[in-house]
Amino acid sequence: MQTIYQEVIVTNELPRIGSGYRLIKAQIGNKWVYVSDVEGESRTKLSMKAWEVIKKGDIIEPKVLLKSLRKADRMLGRKPRRVL
Repeated sequence: MQTIYQEVIVTNELPRIGSGYRLIKAQIGNKWVYVSDVEGESRTKLSMKAWEVIKKGDIIEPKVLLKSLRKADRMLGRKPRRVL
């Protein structure tokens, strides 16, 4: 199973995660795609057919994503993250 972090634009395919421009974590298997938000709180699964319909943006490297999340945590005064 391949895990990627990706920018997507969704309408109503992911009701638990939300609609619009989202940054998600996707675990792509043979039959299903398990999708969650970056923090892993809201999760859902999609068929491969539904995954192909979603408009996808750039794939983001985990190190780059973690660096930007740490910066956002510092600016908000929260405890910085160590891992995703």
